[in-house]
Amino acid sequence: MHEITIRGTYSEMGAELGKLMKQHKYEPPPISEDRFELARGCEHALEEHAPSLLEELSAIEEAGGYEDTHLKVFEMTLNPFPQFGCSILAISREHTLTGKVIFGRSMDWETRFHDYFTLFRTYPKGALASLSCTDVAVGRYGGINEAGLAIGMTAITGTRHDVPGIMFHLATRWVLDNCRTVKDAVNFLQRIPHVRPNHYLVADLQGDMAYIQASPEKVEVVGPVEGLVVVTNHFQTSDMQPSDKLSSEDERYLTESSIPRLEVLKNWFKNRTGKIDSVQVQSVFSGMIDEGAGVCQDLLIQGTQFSTIWARTFEAGGRIMQIADGSPREVDFKEYTF
Repeated sequence: MHEITIRGTYSEMGAELGKLMKQHKYEPPPISEDRFELARGCEHALEEHAPSLLEELSAIEEAGGYEDTHLKVFEMTLNPFPQFGCSILAISREHTLTGKVIFGRSMDWETRFHDYFTLFRTYPKGALASLSCTDVAVGRYGGINEAGLAIGMTAITGTRHDVPGIMFHLATRWVLDNCRTVKDAVNFLQRIPHVRPNHYLVADLQGDMAYIQASPEKVEVVGPVEGLVVVTNHFQTSDMQPSDKLSSEDERYLTESSIPRLEVLKNWFKNRTGKIDSVQVQSVFSGMIDEGAGVCQDLLIQGTQFSTIWARTFEAGGRIMQIADGSPREVDFKEYTF
């Protein structure tokens, strides 16, 4: 796992990152031609809703000498990808030993991408400091900020058509930099245009929790059920079901992975005895899904190896994150702070 600390204005943080990327001879991954057209609309959305992130991205380009590459296009649009993996839960404070919301998340993706896993300590001038995880430069996949807000996101199985908007990793970064409460995060996520369907799970210092089912067509906010919020890779309400017919591969993944992981986490919470701590959450994130013991995965899909490549737990309102840098069934969780 790489660890990077950046601080200052968005231009200063971008310049620092750009120089670091140049030093390590980073090259953006190949992208498909359709991403260039998509990027034009995404850039307009960032200008309107999250201009500070565009400022940071432009500074990376300039300082790293990436003006003649497609780095900016990639950071705004990523690539179309199969929607495999990731599980998130949040447990309300009345059910935890510390009296704070406990947050847990696993990252299931191509095994080779573990090499890019990065922990960011971000201290933006005039915004909120945060500890977060990602494998890209500007965006984040989740974390905690100094105001006590926690956020994580997952992909939705069956996504096939991206539209101009703010991609999930940039929306998550903006929330970490600017939102203090679940209400703040919900307001932002309801306001912005979304590129593709995603889940966002948020919790705050006051104990509020929610997950936001977002798509280009609509956004729906769902609250906890008996103290638990849990999401995997499918929408859980009928109003948010995808209009496109799922492929046979997506149907198989839904029934063999996303739904079972959701049920494992719900049943684990339902069958608990006493109050819960982070170690117990780490245990269910370390067990194998095919054994019914947790949500860890190890899959071969169309010749590509997918697995749980990292997991983390933390408390809303805290400044400590416990991270398994690799499959949590193979490596221990260690503490990191900011």
